[in-house]
Amino acid sequence: SWRVASIGPAGERGVRYATVSHDGRHAGRGGLGAVMGTKNLKAIAVRAATKVASTDPQAVLAAARDLRTRSFGPATAKYRELGTLANLLAFNAISTLPTRNFTAATFAEAPRLAAEDLAGLRSVARNSCASCTIGCEHIYAAKGGAGVRVEYENVFALGPMCGVSDPDDVLAASGRCDELGLDTISAGGTIAWAMECAERGLIDAPWLRFGDGAALLRALDEIGSGEGVGALLAQGSRRAAEQVGGGSASFAPHVKGLELPGYEPRTLHSMALGLAVNARGADHNRSGAYEADLSGTLDRLAGGDAHVAAAVETEDRAAIMDSLILCKFLRGVFTEGGPEAGSGGGSGGPYDEWASLLSAVTGWQVDGVELRAVARRIVLAKRMFNLREGWTPADDWLPQRLLDEPLEVGSGRVAALTAQRLRAMVDGYYAARGLDVDGRPGEAAMADLRLDELVGG
Repeated sequence: SWRVASIGPAGERGVRYATVSHDGRHAGRGGLGAVMGTKNLKAIAVRAATKVASTDPQAVLAAARDLRTRSFGPATAKYRELGTLANLLAFNAISTLPTRNFTAATFAEAPRLAAEDLAGLRSVARNSCASCTIGCEHIYAAKGGAGVRVEYENVFALGPMCGVSDPDDVLAASGRCDELGLDTISAGGTIAWAMECAERGLIDAPWLRFGDGAALLRALDEIGSGEGVGALLAQGSRRAAEQVGGGSASFAPHVKGLELPGYEPRTLHSMALGLAVNARGADHNRSGAYEADLSGTLDRLAGGDAHVAAAVETEDRAAIMDSLILCKFLRGVFTEGGPEAGSGGGSGGPYDEWASLLSAVTGWQVDGVELRAVARRIVLAKRMFNLREGWTPADDWLPQRLLDEPLEVGSGRVAALTAQRLRAMVDGYYAARGLDVDGRPGEAAMADLRLDELVGG
């Protein structure tokens, strides 16, 4: 049968964070929908002509059965039971829920949006990717009965980030983003920035206020249509701040033009570094360093060498999981160790098991050590692309607000991420990656990872 990937009205209008949609899912980050729209490309339809064969079907089947069993373990329990929205109350409790454009890290009305409440009152169905055993996506009934696919990130971005607490408003806004084809994180972040600008008198939109659900929905509609403030906000927070001025760039919530996800960098220092140096910008999928911060194995409020190591390791693992097209919610299953873990050249962690899976499917004879090198090569290849396109070391940084404004995190404690601390972590990351002080791959890294092949030897 034919399968279709298409853009919505936002992509047609060139909104810089427009999505590409397929079967109700959206490729949201980075604005691929805008790329299609500027090329007058509405949709791509494909139909399979042949089946995909694996080199060792029996090995693949055995691995699939084993992973299926392990996927029902504790590492995926919260995703099965409540979905990613289970993070909302947990993050609120430890002051890492960005609120009202990062002016706070707790949201007093977070329980109104919590999965624990919505699941009992509004849950109508669950959904999953093809052949998935987890089914992390929970569908809730919005006002009027329409089903809305709900994740932590869209609730954070359209709820606490904008100060909106009414579940009907947040669910309606999430559904509106789906209809228009808007990335929810960038939409929410840009609107939150605009709400602060309006309250400061920097933009002429007196109706745009934190906590106003109707204003949130109006802003989304104007972004989709290009009317009112929509043309400005369609540019994203970085470009909009450049246009508005008035110091608004200091609180525009982005890294490299990509709006920040729902993790407070001032209380998650490994994540702070991961977001700052990530090739795509503030991308929690390419750098899940928050895992180390939340694990309790290091002090999440005092970034140092351990946080650098955590950022490097999670970035490497994400590079391989993305390349193998593996779900990130299985990362805990692999990390726990499968039948091949710890063998195959002593790479440790999940790399040996991933190498075994890759060999069974493709016939390529690789081991964990080689796969770890591939991960490093991928990360630096993306950095080299950015360098070619005009990147500078100043882009490996966080919004000024996060460095200038400490947070109260309860019991008299204050969380701060200073420019000095971030600079030390970025420099440590450069050293760990074999980069020079300007963030460019050094000769040793280029030779070791065969990166010279990318620039003609």
